[in-house]
Amino acid sequence: MCPGRRKVPRAPYGSSRMSVVRRRERGLTLVEILVAAAILVILSTAASLMFRGISQSWRKGQLKAERYQQARLLFDVFERELSSCVANARYPLLGVQASEPSLLHEGAAVFDEIMCVATPPGRTGLVERGYWVDGQGRLMCHDHQPTDGDYTTGESELCGTEVTGFDVTYVDVAVDPAQTLERWDGRPGGAQEGRLPKIIRITLRVGRQQPEQFDTVVYVPTS
Repeated sequence: MCPGRRKVPRAPYGSSRMSVVRRRERGLTLVEILVAAAILVILSTAASLMFRGISQSWRKGQLKAERYQQARLLFDVFERELSSCVANARYPLLGVQASEPSLLHEGAAVFDEIMCVATPPGRTGLVERGYWVDGQGRLMCHDHQPTDGDYTTGESELCGTEVTGFDVTYVDVAVDPAQTLERWDGRPGGAQEGRLPKIIRITLRVGRQQPEQFDTVVYVPTS
């Protein structure tokens, strides 16, 4: 040993290594906590987004099923009642277009409207029936018995909601089976005086956001 140099005492063997290990253990634990927290946040966010997506898909499916159910029930009513319409000069079948004066209520028609006198199953005698949509998207079913030849009398009951379209067209086989008519006037002096359409096509749109469209064809065997 050189004179004048002081001997630096050495730490016991293994103490520095243990100190490093301890520091590393403390550092790794903190990093692990941060990483675990970040992973937990990511998993929670992913789970929330997944649940939200599943919930939205379920709601959309439920809404679509409800709209389909409403359309199916309405089409059953249309088929049952319109197919039993009668051809009578006093009780003509009338179909008006949107914006034309309504024969079922005050003011103009919001969408197409149709009215007739029929013999619906389960009812006795002639019944005045009509279908129209008000400004709030409610489809109303007009009903009046006994018939009096005046479609402005009687009551209208709620049959459907959130209706954003109601289009009705007709086929007059007596004139041109290939031609589709936008309106029908079976009154005396009308274009289809005393006649019934052989085919009535109805297009129904339900829903204000992403509406669903449904179509049906009613055959009138008495025409």
